[in-house]
Amino acid sequence: MQGIEPKIHTSLIERMKYYSDLIKNSKHDSCINPEDAHQMMIELNELYEDYLNQKRNLEKSIKKYREFYQGQQRLLTPRIRQLKRIRK
Repeated sequence: MQGIEPKIHTSLIERMKYYSDLIKNSKHDSCINPEDAHQMMIELNELYEDYLNQKRNLEKSIKKYREFYQGQQRLLTPRIRQLKRIRK
């Protein structure tokens, strides 16, 4: 599973801000107005925050699974050994 690098996200946001500032200071008409560029930055940030929340939830789930798995291993291993001794 690949993740989103915070550095890449920050870099893109900075470039979008720079682009928005260029549009605002430009004398020429642009195909994208500054409000659209700002809206794109907001949406990108929301998606990134959603990604981070899902990543945290996944990490918690993995941790719970590992803990449960290890607990079951600790319970089963002695029982399996005991049954093997009894069968001999």
